[in-house]
Amino acid sequence: MSGATEDRYPDVFGQAQGVDGGGRESARAEVASRLAALPHHAVRLSHDIPASAAVLGKVADTV
Repeated sequence: MSGATEDRYPDVFGQAQGVDGGGRESARAEVASRLAALPHHAVRLSHDIPASAAVLGKVADTV
């Protein structure tokens, strides 16, 4: 949301034809403020799907 990092693949082949996919500035600001109000949790997931699901379940139970 901040533009400091790419949060999608850059349009290296020019296929997006100028579309940035971001919507209006007011809409982006509204989404950013709502997301900022949510709880933040850092989790480390792996390729072990059952273990990752268990971690996510534990985090979700605390929200």
